[in-house]
Amino acid sequence: MNKSIKTLELLSEKCSSQTSYYKYNSQNHLSEKYKKGRVDASLWLNKVIYYFLAKEKNFLNEFIQEINSQKNKIKNIKSNEYKQGLCDELDFIKDLVNDNNNK
Repeated sequence: MNKSIKTLELLSEKCSSQTSYYKYNSQNHLSEKYKKGRVDASLWLNKVIYYFLAKEKNFLNEFIQEINSQKNKIKNIKSNEYKQGLCDELDFIKDLVNDNNNK
């Protein structure tokens, strides 16, 4: 997933570069309609990229919510050692997700 994020970020940079090139470069001899088409496509692609980046971030938030939900279910287990083992592992994974997400 990290590779996908980097790819999307790189594509976003390229789209921004293309937008600037076709919007502000008067040296090329392309028609205004063609340039507008390129700019509009790049702007649209950047919106789509933003959507997928936000969706990825939401995915991790949903994963954390699922861990928290599972921890609430564990509260009813009577065996304290077993319950502690479950909670410790869930907390460990949750911390890993948070640490990697904050990098």
